[in-house]
Amino acid sequence: MAFETVSGIVLRYTDYKESDRILNVLTRERGLVALTAHSCRKKNSPVAAACELCCYSEFVIYSRCGVDNISNATVIESFYPIREDYDKFESANQVLYMTKLLAYIRQPWDDAFNLCYHTLSFLAYTDNNPIDLELCFAVKFLKLAGYEPTLLNCVLCGRDLRKEKEIRFSKVNGGAMCSYCGTGSRIVEPLTLEAMLRMQKLPLRDMNKVRLPERTRRELDTIIYEYAEYNLEQVVKIRGR
Repeated sequence: MAFETVSGIVLRYTDYKESDRILNVLTRERGLVALTAHSCRKKNSPVAAACELCCYSEFVIYSRCGVDNISNATVIESFYPIREDYDKFESANQVLYMTKLLAYIRQPWDDAFNLCYHTLSFLAYTDNNPIDLELCFAVKFLKLAGYEPTLLNCVLCGRDLRKEKEIRFSKVNGGAMCSYCGTGSRIVEPLTLEAMLRMQKLPLRDMNKVRLPERTRRELDTIIYEYAEYNLEQVVKIRGR
């Protein structure tokens, strides 16, 4: 029996039979994989901790009848503070869900993995508003998925929006528009577009610098998920539903 070692973040799991669990894990080595953890829900299971949601773990696996099974597992990083704070956990759950979507949409896996890892790290170990980090993740998610909205110029006529008094945003047309082209579309604050631009360019290591005013946070929370769901043609936002 051949064994293989992979490391990855547990994005989802499904309890199976009396004590088993099927994990969806985003690995560096093989992308998104399904791993079966036998008896991991039994008391004193040696692999139980590594099979929890959010955990970044190392798995020793083997294949049997086309199914990847866990032989041994070790926690590399648990991001434990996320489990102690409801708001952090809610945003982390949103990040994990979207990471799974991203793993299906696009390669390379390293980009999705690194974005997820950094977001979970800052959720766990900083005092940032969890939604600010989640929204920064969402903006970067769209860029990696190939659906980056146009923000600096009108998506229809190309006019420089930095000189516009009124800016509109359309999920249908693919981004920001001048007041003439965007008649009937949602009016957005210039600060919201500026925040999105900064998030697009922000290095992952600096995501903890994101601090959004409440009004900007509310507006971005609405438009970014509406835009993502329209373009991906599926549910993206699970937080608050």
